[in-house]
Amino acid sequence: MLTFLLGMLCAEITKSFGDWNRGYGWERALMIRMHQPLPKLLDDFMIICPWFGTNISLIPAIGLVCWWLWVKVGKPRLAMRLAIVQVGSYLLNPSLKALFDRARPDLFERRGWYGWSSYPSGHAIASISVLLTLAIILRQEKGWTWPFFVFIPIMLASMYSRIYLAVHWPTDVIAGAVVGLMWLAVTIWAFRQSPDPVGIDGMRAQRAVS
Repeated sequence: MLTFLLGMLCAEITKSFGDWNRGYGWERALMIRMHQPLPKLLDDFMIICPWFGTNISLIPAIGLVCWWLWVKVGKPRLAMRLAIVQVGSYLLNPSLKALFDRARPDLFERRGWYGWSSYPSGHAIASISVLLTLAIILRQEKGWTWPFFVFIPIMLASMYSRIYLAVHWPTDVIAGAVVGLMWLAVTIWAFRQSPDPVGIDGMRAQRAVS
């Protein structure tokens, strides 16, 4: 609820500056500057990149990771944490889109996959909350740091591509990033380390013996 309310607050603040359906002056200027043609290889990457940060691709991939954490690693708590982050990310995006119907940018031809309202960027919400949660879990369980060096560039490129492909206003991406960071923060807090029940039982057993 806190994350959803923050998404609503970001929308109301953005709308207060004028007609957000037409974009604001600085948004239009930024999009025009970002729309300068890239080399074909980079342009092709911009079209492909969003698929690494969308719930359509993340849901099956995260499902497999959850199965691995639960069955192979024996950590159902971590599997549940990752699953909740993914499901929450998936629900936040369409809920906010249904509540705030913002028109897509009209400056250039839109490319790539897009649908529903422009606000907020679901790619920003998903890539920040889900990919960073996965990186944190892999760091805790395996000691791997390389996921951060892989996921963070993917996350940033995915958000950049949504503006470059002319399917989101910059404020959509900023709001999505804020919502994604909040969802990441509240789930980290919710799944903070709790006392080890085995350790507690052991202490009780020792007291009983003594």
